[in-house]
Amino acid sequence: MRRAVCGYTMTDDRNAATFRFGRFVLRPGERQLLADGVVVALEPRAFDVLTALVERAGELVTKDDLMERIWPGRVVEEGNLHVHVSALRKAVGHDAIATVVGRGYRFSASTDSFNAGAPRTTAPHNLPQPLTHFIGRESDLAVLSNSLSQRRLISLVGIGGGGKTRLAIELAEMMLDSFPDGVRFVDLASVSEPERVALAVAAVVGVRERADAPVEEMLARHFSDRNALLVLDNCELLVDACAALVERVLAAAPRVRVLVTSRERLGVDGEQVVPVRSLSLPPTSAQTAEELLASEAVQLFCDRARLVVPEFAFDTGNAATIVDICRRLDGIPLAVELAAARVKMLSVEQIRAKLDDRFRLLTGNMSALSRHQTLLATLQSSFDHLAAIEQHWLQRLSIFAGGWTLEAATAIAGNGDDNETLERLGRLVDKSLVLVDRTDPRAHRYNLLETVRHYAQDRLEESGTIDVVRERHLAYFLEFAKTAQQNLFSEAVKHWLAAIDAELPNLLAAHAWCDRAPNGGNRGLDLATNLRTYWLGRGLFAYGQLVYDEALARPGVDPRAMLRGKALYALGQHQYVRGRLSESVAPTEEALSIAREHGDDEWVVFCLDRICLACLWLGDTSRAVTYCDEELAVANRTGKRRLVAFSLTAKGGVFRAQGDFDNAAHAYERALALFDDEQDVHNRYNALVNVARVSVARGDQGRARRALATAIDLAMNMGTTYRGHFALDATSRLAAACGSWEPAASFQGASDAAVDMAGGVRNWFDDSVLAALQGKPRAMLGADGYALAYERGRTLNLATALAEALAWLDAPT
Repeated sequence: MRRAVCGYTMTDDRNAATFRFGRFVLRPGERQLLADGVVVALEPRAFDVLTALVERAGELVTKDDLMERIWPGRVVEEGNLHVHVSALRKAVGHDAIATVVGRGYRFSASTDSFNAGAPRTTAPHNLPQPLTHFIGRESDLAVLSNSLSQRRLISLVGIGGGGKTRLAIELAEMMLDSFPDGVRFVDLASVSEPERVALAVAAVVGVRERADAPVEEMLARHFSDRNALLVLDNCELLVDACAALVERVLAAAPRVRVLVTSRERLGVDGEQVVPVRSLSLPPTSAQTAEELLASEAVQLFCDRARLVVPEFAFDTGNAATIVDICRRLDGIPLAVELAAARVKMLSVEQIRAKLDDRFRLLTGNMSALSRHQTLLATLQSSFDHLAAIEQHWLQRLSIFAGGWTLEAATAIAGNGDDNETLERLGRLVDKSLVLVDRTDPRAHRYNLLETVRHYAQDRLEESGTIDVVRERHLAYFLEFAKTAQQNLFSEAVKHWLAAIDAELPNLLAAHAWCDRAPNGGNRGLDLATNLRTYWLGRGLFAYGQLVYDEALARPGVDPRAMLRGKALYALGQHQYVRGRLSESVAPTEEALSIAREHGDDEWVVFCLDRICLACLWLGDTSRAVTYCDEELAVANRTGKRRLVAFSLTAKGGVFRAQGDFDNAAHAYERALALFDDEQDVHNRYNALVNVARVSVARGDQGRARRALATAIDLAMNMGTTYRGHFALDATSRLAAACGSWEPAASFQGASDAAVDMAGGVRNWFDDSVLAALQGKPRAMLGADGYALAYERGRTLNLATALAEALAWLDAPT
């Protein structure tokens, strides 16, 4: 029999025939392929392809037959089938599956089937028989079955409600044939006293107490000559007692294996600790229903929803909402099941809307769903069994959004001692409450599942100390933003952009707290100003705009304070780079006025530079000249090389607007030299692009090519995800000047797409030569030819487009 879970076909008949070929055994009913007794990990649809071929071994199975069986009623590219067949050949041998060209495939290995239509003979066991389908975790089961054949003690460790028990039951049932003396399952959830652990196990395995021997000794004797599996469920409340019993049994019984479920490890020698992950969620790139349904969490939601509403269907109307529910619940099986049960009374949109109060919403009242009655009760149990100091740490750690570093935890949740922080985090990791993210090999990050975070933050609020912790959080991340801003102009820019990426949720949370924080108006402006280069480097214009608008609207700030002037400049710069030139002038002019009042020449130069270039690009050349002259005078007065470089850049722009390309080139080259000396990577990149553009206008294609190659190489090393479009646009003009019409159109398409994706506006200054070059590719290729090349460029991501542009620049001319 085959069943559909939200449209995904799965074998569910435990009485199906079993097939043997070579060293392999295929059990379709259990969705299991073994090689020499060890489970082989296969993708679900690859397994279905193998089953379809083996069931008709020696016969031609057409592509159409396979497509209809694996993807019933769907239009799927034939390449998907080819991918699965290729994977199967790697797993079972290339010669096992023959291709009948143009028609299909034939399973050519010799096969035997046995026990067809009859139950498989298994070892004695007392495993619970769940009333609901087990969904997902196929790769986990494959790995665990292999581990259990090699290790004597495996502990499945994870948060309450994370599916440890169901996984243990499924694994034990899969492995029944490996334990001829049986599998015994012992649920310790109701055992409250350490001395009763051994008694509970004895009662299950049939060992009677004797007055002349401790029950632990009797258990050791019982298992000593047996080849058996002992499953101990819910060991977290009696870890020491469980550890002592397991050590005793394993020492006396060399062929016994022990499988444990717990919220923390036992700490026994030889124990393999396996964290039980949450159910998989769809990748952010997933769009089709099939891609979304590949997620275990979505499959579970749909399956459990159909228990209460049989006609429930996953479709385009509710897909995004269901995925969002699963994401917000972290893929925790208990949470997903309880949410799905609410489909009986609520729409999926209503369920999602109520997740902010998830602990009231996710209350179970059906024993078939779970022995846990509520999500709240599950977390409360974990929290109650923490030591007081661990409870305090968990509460304080809940202030973080999106995770944290060791340094941040020490500063905000701790007392400045990294060693103490490591100890406290280690205990919470052991208890499956804190997760470790090892993605970055240089420094691990830590985080809480969002559901745990909600619970712990509720406890923090109850403690009355949440505002104190928020203050420490704001202070830390304000200093972090200042340090990051300084380093975004250094050679380490790529590292710091990635660091801010990781901390962006924390930075936004700190920004939000400024609404209520003491002196929050000024601190919020400071935070917003120090994120200005990050927004531009990442092209996060909507985020940046929101932060500036909210920071500038807060009360309690002196309207003529220099801090407010810097924030206004940051807003003007933001609008300028975004391409909204008209909107950039007013805030920058107000910032200029404030800087003049404070006699801050550095910020006067910054403001004059931005207004000058905006006016230039808006076509107000006379006004731009006025601002440029003042900028140059103030910069020279300060004697600071970086400020002089800014003023020379503005001067070069004025010369270009006036058609004086030789003087423009001279000004830009001088600015480039000064920025090189200052090790200012962002403005060095800008200067190189300016040099390239004016070189194209002058007909110096060699200089333009060299400048752009350096600029693109710099952009790729910087790791910025937005500003590279300036170099692409300039490369397009150079390609047009060289008569390379298709590359010119393609680079223009890639540049425009990058601007559109970030929500920017393509609205920058072109001199007369560059403006003429922009139209040449269309004229030479014709409308259709140009559109084809241009649209190809738009399909490229920025990194790929930059790589293609660099390859074109480096090619011999």
